[in-house]
Amino acid sequence: MLAGIDLSPLRNPPFRMIALAQIGFVLGEQALAVAVTVSVLSTGGDAAAVGVVLAAKGIASLCLLLIGGVWSDRLPRRRILTIMLAIDAVAASVPIVVAGRTPAVWLLAVVLFVVGAAEAFIRPAFNAILAGSLDEDQRVSGRALINICTRVGVIVGPVIGTLLAGASEVFPFVLAALVFAASMLAFRRVAEPPWTPVARRSLLRDAVAGFADAGRRPWLTALLLFSPVSLMFVIAPSQVLLPVLSRDTFGSYTAYGTALACYGAGGLISSITMMAWRPRRPGVVAVFSMSLYVLVPLGLLYAPSVWVLFSCYLVAGFGVETYALCWDVAMYREVPDHLIGRVTSLAWLSTFGLMPFGQAITGPLANLTGNQAVLLAAAGLVLVIPPCLLLVLGMTHLHGTRTPRRTPCHSASD
Repeated sequence: MLAGIDLSPLRNPPFRMIALAQIGFVLGEQALAVAVTVSVLSTGGDAAAVGVVLAAKGIASLCLLLIGGVWSDRLPRRRILTIMLAIDAVAASVPIVVAGRTPAVWLLAVVLFVVGAAEAFIRPAFNAILAGSLDEDQRVSGRALINICTRVGVIVGPVIGTLLAGASEVFPFVLAALVFAASMLAFRRVAEPPWTPVARRSLLRDAVAGFADAGRRPWLTALLLFSPVSLMFVIAPSQVLLPVLSRDTFGSYTAYGTALACYGAGGLISSITMMAWRPRRPGVVAVFSMSLYVLVPLGLLYAPSVWVLFSCYLVAGFGVETYALCWDVAMYREVPDHLIGRVTSLAWLSTFGLMPFGQAITGPLANLTGNQAVLLAAAGLVLVIPPCLLLVLGMTHLHGTRTPRRTPCHSASD
């Protein structure tokens, strides 16, 4: 398998710098999430409080993602990335200023809201600068390598964050601020490839261009509709209930951080595997891989030991990463280059559009029906819906449009 792995993107200096910046960005996000969660629970908050605070980040992204996508096709992507990462570093530093006392829950929510607003510009700009830095034959391996960098941050961030939180609740905030600043400096050193910004029209018209392109692809439309449902009713409840069950069942937050690290390790294994494997029917692989996430809610309910729970997160991480990688590569291949920023923002909006609402309602739902009912419903949804997606035109190969694909336009307008 190793002989088939393409590592040629690593010979590309801009790509190497982008990869390093991505590690720092994700590590900072993960450390900040752990810091905020531990701080909320330390003040006496419950699952509902954790869900509401975490939702602040998603709500900000939801409100600004389409704007971020439009502007990523208008302004230099490197400028957007450096400015927004600087904002992240400042936001993560705010709780440090009040280190003499526990930060108020509302302040933690504001911090995550600011970080979420910056993320709405970071995501599309990052995808656009990445796509422009890779040759056509490097996009699969390049995307897989970026996913590996992401998983390194996902693995390391929660572990270091929980360890630092055990010493002081302030330390994870310090880590987040430092790595956000380091990522900002790394992006400043990226030599952005030449590109022609689109002509500035109304934000609405530019956003509609992205919607129209996605609507011509039934398989992409189906994935855009499925993703928010799965995240709101499957992944969000698992995220919110994991730290609570970790504390109540296993007596500490260690299981919380380790389970997230195992999830990241599964994603890392998936990225390495996909660098050497080109499935003939990527859509089939994607939807059945997503169904593996059923192990997470079932593991939270019935795992006889913490090691079984960790194994469930490892396999689920492999499945979700495989699903995401198949989708990302198909989007790079099928969507015209001059629309990649806007379609990326639309995909991210769909992927996480309802996530904050799922996080916010998990606590009340769990209080009303119980943790078991919420998690069993999540397991049922992720088992039933993904296989049904194979009935959609073009889903088996993640290819096909209702009308012929337009030739990419490299002029200053669409």
